[in-house]
Amino acid sequence: MSSCSRALPPTLAALGVAALVSLPGQARADEPFAMSVGVSLSVSFGQKLVAFGLGADLRATFLMEGSVPGAFDSGHMGFGPFAQATWLNFSAGRFAIGTHGGGDLSRDASIDGELGWMYRTPYRDLLPGQHGLHVGVMASLLDPAVVDFSAGAAIPLSGEPFAPEGMLGVGVHAAPIFGERSTAIDGRPLRTADGVVLPPALGLGPAVSRPARLDRATRAALAAAWLDSARAECGSIPAFLALARDLTAVGAPASLVARALGALGDEVRHTARCSEIASALAGWRLRPALLPPPAARDADRQAALVRMALEAWHDGCLGEGAAAARARRSLAGARDAGVRVALGEIARDEALHAELGWRVLAYCLAEGGREVREAVGDAMTGPAPAPPADDAEVEGERKEVQAFGRLRRAEADAAWDETWAAARRDGERMLVAA
Repeated sequence: MSSCSRALPPTLAALGVAALVSLPGQARADEPFAMSVGVSLSVSFGQKLVAFGLGADLRATFLMEGSVPGAFDSGHMGFGPFAQATWLNFSAGRFAIGTHGGGDLSRDASIDGELGWMYRTPYRDLLPGQHGLHVGVMASLLDPAVVDFSAGAAIPLSGEPFAPEGMLGVGVHAAPIFGERSTAIDGRPLRTADGVVLPPALGLGPAVSRPARLDRATRAALAAAWLDSARAECGSIPAFLALARDLTAVGAPASLVARALGALGDEVRHTARCSEIASALAGWRLRPALLPPPAARDADRQAALVRMALEAWHDGCLGEGAAAARARRSLAGARDAGVRVALGEIARDEALHAELGWRVLAYCLAEGGREVREAVGDAMTGPAPAPPADDAEVEGERKEVQAFGRLRRAEADAAWDETWAAARRDGERMLVAA
């Protein structure tokens, strides 16, 4: 075995560790550059034998805005360098470097082409080492993990005999090649310097279960979904407290401050309603823990106005607007009495919170001038954020799930798409008026 072949196992191990530690802690959709590491299993044929391979793949991508109608409509595309190393039948190595480029075809899939140089080390006494041309294509499924399916060819340009090689592979990447999609938050999240925080849940003892003809799995799934809703509502309590503080700090009208504090009270009721439903389904008293508001961190009033305008757009106009739309759709199919009461309150209150978001946005646009208008304009005209990632579809009989106020994923996505389209239209009108 050559020294190059003996060096392959530790090299692949190091790349595998790099893939693990590079898993993102938080999505940063605003970055112009993305890095993704992957591992794969492959089969190669055409070299007088069939060879199985264990490979590592590193891709750096310079992200571009815009879209290609009929191809990359999502606005997520880019190009950059790639490097691959594959251990073939524990006896030889194939290396490739070059350029890749492509984009997301949809929220759930992407495609990437690659072209570059390759070198294969000698394979026992059967084939000599050869340089050549590497071409390939990789299709990826993006949800719930980045799963890749690849096909390619290695065309030797040196040495004898001339033996082109075909490759088929399957693998995973630690992060999407074309960057994390910006993701909407359903409702107003608790944003800190470290990102969005969701309060933990506490178990406080047995509770009386709500009578319902539900199998154990469906009951558990519904309890978990309503507990997640309670945690999200609870996170909005300190978020609105921070909003009231920040509005006061920038000199906003007292009416806006009062409405922010009123919304805080609404979220207290929503948290209690959702917690009661989750507890009754689980047979255990469940409550989310109340977290403190994030510390003020703006450098000056102008920076505060820019941040508050963007949060008003994302969390108020979009997030709370979508929460109201989803609650209205959920209410139409709900049959449980307690669920109907909760959804009715949430639909009404979240619509008012979305209206507050529009009022805060209008104030920031009026006070912040060109800098605020440009920041908000970029947010409004960029690619549509993906629907809320935390709104997972509850597994179970559809009628039972609907009776307890949970939407199918397609219905939740439709509510989000409607909210995004209407908000973008109204937001662009607001910018023109400003």
